[in-house]
Amino acid sequence: YVDNNLPEKAIDLFNEIENPDDVNMILLFNACAQLRTKEALDLVKKISKQIPKSFYSNPHLLTSLLDALMKCGDVTHAESLFYSSKEKLVPMYGAMM
Repeated sequence: YVDNNLPEKAIDLFNEIENPDDVNMILLFNACAQLRTKEALDLVKKISKQIPKSFYSNPHLLTSLLDALMKCGDVTHAESLFYSSKEKLVPMYGAMM
């Protein structure tokens, strides 16, 4: 759904998953980034608080989270995550820009 510009359907499907993995969360963050709404931002914040700390070592997940936060307007939270990240990869810089 995300690749076909149907972010709402992707979010609905995500909500059916009992134990989402990091790939599911990446897709959710990408869907929220497409929406760019307050509701999408609220969902990003809610899910990011529930993410196991080990998932933050996944640079793809962190990049999609940064992208969603920036596109939904939460620059402060994105900056905090970005600057606290030990390893910054080129795509993370792109998400922030």
